Amino acid sequence: MTRTRFSELSKPASPVLIAGAGGMLAWDLNRTFSDLVGQQSTIALSRAELDIANPESVEAAFQIYQPKVVINAAAYTQVDKAETERDLALAGNCTGPALLAEACRRRGIAFVHYSTDQVFDGSLGRPQREDDRPNPLNWYAGSKLEGEKKVLTYDQSLVFRVQWLYGEKKDRFSPLRQKEVFSPFADQFGAPTWTKEIAEITAEMLSKKESGLFHLSYDDYASWADVFDFVKQTWKLQLKLEPQITAKLNLPAKRPLFSVLSNAKLSSVLGRSMGSWKKPLGEFLQRVGARN
Repeated sequence: MTRTRFSELSKPASPVLIAGAGGMLAWDLNRTFSDLVGQQSTIALSRAELDIANPESVEAAFQIYQPKVVINAAAYTQVDKAETERDLALAGNCTGPALLAEACRRRGIAFVHYSTDQVFDGSLGRPQREDDRPNPLNWYAGSKLEGEKKVLTYDQSLVFRVQWLYGEKKDRFSPLRQKEVFSPFADQFGAPTWTKEIAEITAEMLSKKESGLFHLSYDDYASWADVFDFVKQTWKLQLKLEPQITAKLNLPAKRPLFSVLSNAKLSSVLGRSMGSWKKPLGEFLQRVGARN
């Protein structure tokens, strides 16, 4: 993927307010937008500072910081726990994003939100497009879908469906160095996505003043077993991989197995191919590996 240099972007309006500071995605969003609009114009707030599901907290943050762009990286992400913590999932994934979008609507400013590949059931057998009909298999995905619907009623909302996130804030791969055996899923298909790339594409799409729903994904896909084998080979680990089937774990929340997203709409707007997931993951592994 040919990257767009920040110097080529028209800077989004600022200040930029990022909800969900402390999370993996917010960490890269904070770094990216600090580089783009300056640290003084990038405000990353934790849940203690901004509870997105609390109307008073939302209004106070908008009054204090007077943002011109709001990016929501706060979410309830515990897929299995959501089956029993349904109210918490709805608050984090639907009520909160809706409150943020409404606050942005009242001020006429841009709003960015992130959803999930899991809004689909994976039954199509091909990469899923933005206009394909969702069919969530679990409560987490259902809460994310309801949040999407609320947010997209505001015409200056930009929503990305993303999947299989990894990043420096929550490095899911380095722990493999201490393992002798690991059992990744052989029957779940998608593509690992670097939060750094999500942040950079978010900035680029804001610079283009884009809105609506987009799938942020790569041109190809793999199983989790393929992904971890790539990591093993890249780092030359003495690790035994024993792939497993999802159904054998009997997880509380059912997952879609073919969770591949079509990036045709996003690639058309960006004017370039998104490339393979292997290139950014290889870069990430090289960066992280150099520190270990």
